[in-house]
Amino acid sequence: MNNFFAYRSFWHNKEVNRHFAEIGVREVCFFPANTLCMLGVPYSKYPPVWVGPGQYNFSSLDKQIEDLRTANPNARLICMIDLNTPDWWIRLNGGWGHGFDSYYEFGRVAASEEWRRDTCEYLEAFLKHTESHHRDSIGYYTINCGTTTEWQDPTRGEESQSRCVAWRKWMIDKGLPDPIDIPPASVREHVSHGIFRDPVTDALAINYWRFCNWLVGDTILHFAACAQKTIKHRIPLGTFYGYVLEHTCERLISEGHLDFDRVYHSPDIDFFNAPDSYRDREIGGAGGFMVCVDSLKHHGKVFIHEIDHRTHSAKSVPILGKPIPGHEAGLPDEESTIVGLRREFAKALTHGTSLWWFDMFGGWYEGERVMNAIGQMRELWDRLSVPQSVSVAEIAFFVDAESMFYLDSHNPLLEDFLNRQRYGLGRTGAPYDIFSFTDIPDLDLSQYKLVIFPNLFVIDDTKKKWLKEKVCIDGKTVVWGYAPGIIADNQYDPGNVEQLTGIRFDAKELTVHSMDNWTSVFSPEPNIPAATLRRLAVDAGVHIYCDAEEPLYANHNLLSAHTKEGGERSFSLPRQCKRITELFSGRILAENVTEFSDNLPAPGTVLYELEWE
Repeated sequence: MNNFFAYRSFWHNKEVNRHFAEIGVREVCFFPANTLCMLGVPYSKYPPVWVGPGQYNFSSLDKQIEDLRTANPNARLICMIDLNTPDWWIRLNGGWGHGFDSYYEFGRVAASEEWRRDTCEYLEAFLKHTESHHRDSIGYYTINCGTTTEWQDPTRGEESQSRCVAWRKWMIDKGLPDPIDIPPASVREHVSHGIFRDPVTDALAINYWRFCNWLVGDTILHFAACAQKTIKHRIPLGTFYGYVLEHTCERLISEGHLDFDRVYHSPDIDFFNAPDSYRDREIGGAGGFMVCVDSLKHHGKVFIHEIDHRTHSAKSVPILGKPIPGHEAGLPDEESTIVGLRREFAKALTHGTSLWWFDMFGGWYEGERVMNAIGQMRELWDRLSVPQSVSVAEIAFFVDAESMFYLDSHNPLLEDFLNRQRYGLGRTGAPYDIFSFTDIPDLDLSQYKLVIFPNLFVIDDTKKKWLKEKVCIDGKTVVWGYAPGIIADNQYDPGNVEQLTGIRFDAKELTVHSMDNWTSVFSPEPNIPAATLRRLAVDAGVHIYCDAEEPLYANHNLLSAHTKEGGERSFSLPRQCKRITELFSGRILAENVTEFSDNLPAPGTVLYELEWE
C-alpha cells in the first residue's frame, strides 16, 4: 500500500471537491453514515443507508459516489463504513437488554451477539453492493464505530447483560475464578498504593480493565474479519485505533484503546488513522502522533495523519451551537493557516505516513492562497513521499500498554507520562521514534543512542530479558520515568526500582548512574522538559540538528522546522551536504556544508531538501 495525499469531508461540496481535483488530489474520503455526530447534526447530508432490519437504501450510497465522481472523475475513493447503531435499532432491541447506543455506550453493546450479527449482516450487504457496483471507484475501506466513530468507549466499564456474560467467559477461559458479576465502581476504581493498584489486592480491577480493552480490540478484529470475507484483501482495509499517547486521565484506561498491540498485528487491517494531537497544535506547537506510529511501520502497516486543524475560515461551530473539539486552538488568520498546514504536511512527509486534509463540515480550505499552498505541497508529495521511509532518529520512545492497567485512572499524572511528554520530545532538536514495548524482541535498536521508558511500571522475567539483551547494552543511555519496575513479578515494592535502574526510588532529582556498558538515568518526575532531554541526548551522542526549543522533523533527505517567533536559526547536519534547498520558497541556502543558517519568518514553517554526495 503506497502513501496517499487525500481529501476528506463529512459534508462534501462539489466546488471544493473540484478545486482539490484541479490540484491533483485523487484520493477522496467519504462517509455514508447512518447516525448523528457528537454535535447533534448528521454526519452525512445524504439519507441513511441502513434503514431497517435487512433494509438498505443503497440509492443514497450510489448518489454520493456519483456526485463525488462528477466533481473528481479520477477520484479513488476511501469509503468509511458506519457500524454504529441507527436509532431504529436501539428502539427495536432495547427491551431485550442489549439495545444500547453504540456511539456513547459502545462497551455495553460490543459483546451483544444480536448487535454483532445484525451489524455484520449490514457490513456484508454494504460491501457486496460496493464491490459489485463501485469496484473501480473505491480503493480503500475503513470500519468505524463508537464515540466519534473512533472505537472509543466512554461508559467507564458500566455493566450490561452482554458485557457481563463476555466478562465471565473471558475470566473462565483464562483459568481464573468466575467473577459472577461486573465489579462495582468501588472495586474497579480502587488503588492501594497512591497512584498504583496492587497486583494482588486489586487483581480483579486490573483484569476487568484488561477485559474492557480486549473487548474493544476483539470487536474491531471481529468486523475486520467479517469485511475480509467479502473484499478478500483485494484493497486495503483500515480503522482508527490506538490513541495511547492522547487519552489521559478519565479516558486512557477505560476507553478501550490499550489493546493496540494485538490489533496492530492483525493481517486483516492494513492501515490506521488518527488526528494529530489536540494538545500543543497552535502556532509554535509541535503537536504529536496519538499512536505508536513507528510500531505500525514496524508491523508493515500504513498510518494516515489526519490534518483536522481549525483554519481561519473553518466553520467550527455548527447549527446547534456546540463547537468542534480543538476549536479553541484554531489557526487565527490566513498566514497562520498556511504555516500550520505546512507544519502538518512536513510532519507526515518526513515520517513517511499518508495524510488527508479533513474539511469536516466545510469551509476549512477557502481562499486562493490556501489552495495554492496545498497544491504546492501536493507537487512536493509526488516527488518526495517515500512509503516506510527509513528513520534517522537516534532517540527511541517506548510505550508500555500493560503498565497502564495498574494506574489510578483519575490521577492527573496520567497526562504527564505520555501525552504531555510529547511537548519536550518535539523540541529536543532531533527526531524521535515511538514504539510499543512489545516490539523490542524483533526490533533492530542499533541506531538508537537514547532510549526512553516513560511508563514502564510493570515488569516480569520476560521484560527483564528483553531489556538485558536488546536495550541495556552497547553504551546506550536509558531514561526511566517516574517509578520504573515498581511492580515486578506480581509484587508492588519500591525496592524494585533500584534493582532495575541501579538508582533508589527515593531519589529527589534526575539521577545518572553508570552501569555495565550502558548509562541509567532515573527521573522521579514524569514529563521531562525539552532542555533536559536535549542535554541527555547530547551526552548520549545523539545528533542535534538545531538548539532552538522549537518543533523539528527530519528524515534522510528532509529537514523541517516550525516557529512562532521567527528569526535567525542555525542548523547542524550529520555529515557534509552537497546542496540545501528550502522547498516552499525555492531558495538554495548552501552547498558543500555541514552547517547552515536561515532567517525564519514569524510565524514560519520551512522544509529543507538535503542533497548528499
